[in-house]
Amino acid sequence: MNLNNERPGTLILAAGFLISCLIGTVNADELASFSAPLNVEYQRPGSDLSQFDKLLVEELDLSDAIIVPPPWLAEKAFKWKVSEKNQEHFRQEFQASMRDQISGNDGYEIVDEPGPGVLLLSVKVVSFMPYAEQKDKKAVTLGSGEMTIHVETRDSQTGELLGIYEGPQEVGKEYQKNTDFTKQKNVKMLFDSWGRRVRLVMDGDRGE
Repeated sequence: MNLNNERPGTLILAAGFLISCLIGTVNADELASFSAPLNVEYQRPGSDLSQFDKLLVEELDLSDAIIVPPPWLAEKAFKWKVSEKNQEHFRQEFQASMRDQISGNDGYEIVDEPGPGVLLLSVKVVSFMPYAEQKDKKAVTLGSGEMTIHVETRDSQTGELLGIYEGPQEVGKEYQKNTDFTKQKNVKMLFDSWGRRVRLVMDGDRGE
């Protein structure tokens, strides 16, 4: 299981997710549409994903996420918060993207319980820097913000830690008006990218 430690140029939301950092056998054209790789904090020597044919994806953890003001806003003027409604939206989009991208088209089964051959993926949002003020619908930004994430992979049956990955992720890559619609669209694109990366890495480790 190969990893790339290259850091992204522009940051985003708050969760440099997961195996979004893993590269495997993905080619350059495929990588261009993906989120930036994460930093490898730990990887069990000799580990690979070929022994896993199912995934248990834990709920996206937003419980301790820190909301960071963008550098162009004074901290005292920054009142942006992630509401319970938006947190639930993030969680639902995350799970939907994982299922669509990993299990779709005869991919890997997403299961709800630990067991043999089941890889456990845990993703935690560490911090989130939203771009522009929440009420400013006319602002044009490169993406919607910056997200830093912490990702762990484990053998779901034994609990053995296989890897820890951390880093920033861009939420969107194009200049556009920073509206609620574009924010939701950018989040979905980021999560879809994570799911595709996981699928490709698992295929690569299995020689497919």
